[in-house]
Amino acid sequence: MPPTNQELSLLINPLVPDSVTHNTRTLSNIHSLSSFLLGLAAGILGLRSSGGFIFYLLGTLFVSLLFHALLIGFDNGDKTGGLGVGAYFPGNGEIVGGGKGKGLRRRGAWRDVWLGGGVFGEALSGFVLGWAGVGGILR
Repeated sequence: MPPTNQELSLLINPLVPDSVTHNTRTLSNIHSLSSFLLGLAAGILGLRSSGGFIFYLLGTLFVSLLFHALLIGFDNGDKTGGLGVGAYFPGNGEIVGGGKGKGLRRRGAWRDVWLGGGVFGEALSGFVLGWAGVGGILR
């Protein structure tokens, strides 16, 4: 049975599991810290109910945008542009497009940056903790 596109992609451009774990942990720490700070800001601003959660979603999207821009902006030394998100996060493993000057693109790797790192799990609980704590002290 011939190898699939995903298997071929991982053979040509392998991902080191320790590096992927480190990248995911770093992203999770960034999301957790920024979510707690967003919660403190929401508590100070006195946001309530859906306004606070909209503030969280917009702030998290902004942090993810900055993180994504930082990854895309890295120069790989040979003047072909950035490495791309696929160089740091696996997605589903299959490489699509790419080529000279376009960076390494793995299918679904953008989801690891925008929705990974506990955005709707541990980071959300940090937001609520900061929001309720500061909001309760100030009110």
